[in-house]
Amino acid sequence: MAGFVVFLIILAVAIVVPILRRKGNFSAPNAAQIQGIGKLAIPVVIVILILILIFQSVTIIEAGTAGVVKRFGAVQGELSPGLHFIVPFIDQVVIFHTVKRTYEASDAPESSQADFPDVIIEALTSDGQQIHVGITARFMIQPGKAAWILQNIGTEQAYVEKVVKTEIRGSGRRVPTRFSSYDLYTKRSYEAQQALFDEIAPKFTANGLILDELVLRNVTFTSEYARTLEEKQIALENITTERNKLEQEKIRKEQKIVAAEGDAKSIEIRQLALTKNPTIIQWEFVQKLAPNIQWGILPQGAVPMLNMQGFGGAGK
Repeated sequence: MAGFVVFLIILAVAIVVPILRRKGNFSAPNAAQIQGIGKLAIPVVIVILILILIFQSVTIIEAGTAGVVKRFGAVQGELSPGLHFIVPFIDQVVIFHTVKRTYEASDAPESSQADFPDVIIEALTSDGQQIHVGITARFMIQPGKAAWILQNIGTEQAYVEKVVKTEIRGSGRRVPTRFSSYDLYTKRSYEAQQALFDEIAPKFTANGLILDELVLRNVTFTSEYARTLEEKQIALENITTERNKLEQEKIRKEQKIVAAEGDAKSIEIRQLALTKNPTIIQWEFVQKLAPNIQWGILPQGAVPMLNMQGFGGAGK
């Protein structure tokens, strides 16, 4: 606005000065020249005032924002993106971003790319360990809620301080007390992240905001305790490995027992069969004879005759 007024003044001077120079000595004006200046100045001033009024009555709301009109301190309504006319010098337009914004609590806020960087959160676990919690949250105002937010909370910076920062940092200190340090060191950290989202989202909704996403970026322990947790994790993995080996050995033993029981059952069945039918023994005997041995079946009561010459060897 100030730049526009300066532009109009320079424009007026650029118009009046050449006219005065044509009428006489500009450096030492006489009464007639002064009177001429007065006659020219009045319409110029009127034109300038009209242009200022027009400029003040027009406001443009950019895409991705919403404007809230205040008149004598009272909230009048919300303006959507586009060209709007307001009462000059009386109405004031407060701008709110309607696109998604990010808040981030980290150990290096000065290098954060978030819209609202903040220092890291300090908290305690259920077993009394001190930790640092890094959180990133993406949020936006609810459609049509800009006027309500200005009326009940304040400007964008005000609701970030009073709602976004307060609720995230408060829950960031409370939720970790439900988990042990080892839980937060392992995969249960995702449960803590969900617990944070579930606690913060309703509070955002109650204040005209939408919590789009919340990420538990990191949980940092003291170096000594982190080393202890790492050693504990390694020990648990070793225990799991040994347990798996024991289970495999147990399975192998059970397999051997099953195989032995199967062999014993087979022998029992064989013994029962031989008891009922002894000729099976003779049959198996015959099957095991050498292939060059001749044999035959004699009638019952017959005396077998053996050729003993063959037992003496080829030289006899």
